[in-house]
Formats: sequence, C-alpha cells, structure tokens
Amino acid sequence: MRSQTALGRDLPVLDFSKLTLDCIDILKPYFIDNHCRICDCTVGGTFIWRDYHLTEYAVEDGALYLKVSYPEPAFIPPRGSDVGIEAYERIIDYCGTAGEPVRLFSVSEPVLQSILQFFPNSKARTDRAWSDYLYVSGDIAGLAGRRFSGQRNHINRFMKEYPSWAFEHVTTDRIPEIKAFFEKYIREHVKDSPAYIEGNRKALEVLDNMDAYGLCGGVLYAEGAVIGVSFGETVDDTLFVHTEKADTGYHGSYPMLVNQFAKMYVTNSTDFINREEDDGVEGLRTSKLSYHPTELLHKYMVEIVL
Repeated sequence: MRSQTALGRDLPVLDFSKLTLDCIDILKPYFIDNHCRICDCTVGGTFIWRDYHLTEYAVEDGALYLKVSYPEPAFIPPRGSDVGIEAYERIIDYCGTAGEPVRLFSVSEPVLQSILQFFPNSKARTDRAWSDYLYVSGDIAGLAGRRFSGQRNHINRFMKEYPSWAFEHVTTDRIPEIKAFFEKYIREHVKDSPAYIEGNRKALEVLDNMDAYGLCGGVLYAEGAVIGVSFGETVDDTLFVHTEKADTGYHGSYPMLVNQFAKMYVTNSTDFINREEDDGVEGLRTSKLSYHPTELLHKYMVEIVL
C-alpha cells in the first residue's frame, strides 16, 4: 500500500510487526556499523530491551524502522545504507495517520544535526541519565597512570587474596554455572525497578542464545566459583559492554571484571569502550566517572515540527 506523505511524496505505508528473537538474523545487517557509537544502535542494545520498550519493526526500501514506547510512542532513527529525508517522511506519514506527534528517541548528536537540516523547527531535549559513557580502550585495558591508582590497588588486593583467580571466555559448557550465578545475584539484589528486573531477565535469555545474539562474554572465577560475568559486542571501533555483574563479597571483583573483559576483547582496531548509561543511579554514575570517560555520548528525544 502507498500513500501521499505530508510533504507530497508517494511512498509505501509502514507495516510494523512485533520484534522477537526470531527476527535477529533479519535485523543484524542493519547493525554492522555504528559510527555514532551509542549502545542503542547495536544488536544487544536493541534486542535486550525489545520487550521493555514494546519494540516493533518494519523494513522498507532498504531501511529499518523501529517503533518503541519510552513510555510514549516514538521511533528510533531509521537505519540503512542510504537513509535520507524520505525515511523520515514515512514516519511523519505514519504518525499523521495514527494521530500521534512525530517523536524520535535515541538520537545521537550527528543524527540530530541531520534531522535539524531536514526539519529546522524540530525540538530536541536530552537527559543526563540517558548518556553513554565512552572510554579510550587502552585506558580501561591498561589502567595506567595516577588517575587509575585506585582501580589498580583494588585489583592487586584481589589477586593477592584470590591467587587462583581466572578469567575465561563464556563457552557453552560454562553456561549452567554462569546462569546459577545470575540467578543467585538476582535473588540477593532485589529492586523494584522494572528496567533492572527486565535487564536481569534478558541476561538469562542472552546466555541461552549466545550464538543468536552474536555476543562475546567473559567469566571471572575466584576460589573455584563464578563471581562475575560480562558480555557485549564489538561494532566498528567500539566494544560495547551490555552487562556487568560481580559478587562484591570478593573485594575488587568489579575493577577486576572491567579490566579483564577489556583485556580479553580489545584488539588493535578497538579504539573505544562504551559502558552504556548510568540511568541516573548515583552510585553507578560515581563508579563510571571513576574510570575517566573520554566523552559522554548524549542522546536526544526529538519532536519533528514541519
């Protein structure tokens, strides 16, 4: 079906379907690059939060459209090799038919500038809690210099107290003990935050579907037990860390996990590490700032005004 858009072009009507894990192979080609380096533009960032945001998708003329709830209806900026004003016109047309404002979420700085060129009267806002923490990869992998002395002290103490520690790749044979660690962690760290609950639920899904997601993972051992797990993915020059969980009963477990995951998966072509948002949680913000990010990647909610 085709319709006349608000700007006078005859374009296909977007037809959305619920995003499920079965769609992952269909969508993966649209995430092979991520020049803006924000976590929302990754396979993990999209599929881990698909149910929380009630995500739906449509593919039209080589462009991917994602419709979400944040909690109000919004769209992730279209993805594809040649996304131009026509892609936004389709969203405008869809929202006009639905009687909804034209909102875009998870808009990076470069994409915001493109949108403002197309629609200069549009309104944008951001929230510090949405910003991703971007680090120079060598800083996290090396922890060199005085500014990382605190992390090195914690790691040195960890190594001294647990000399048999190990850090290994997440492999199929390790999944049962890693899931047992996550389930124990969830029982011992109860919060009423829907996002926290959903993140934990999807961590278990990822462990059951590592091949489908295509993520990498590392597991930290001490005294023969799993005490920490991280998993993420590399896109272009950036390693994205989607999940970090550690048992704080082992002193230095988190600095050890952060450092070892970087050492395991940073390559010569990995310039940056994205450790995602702090969600406005003060303790998490303090921790992420202590690793000295090179940049905070701000993300915007944009309302398109014609």
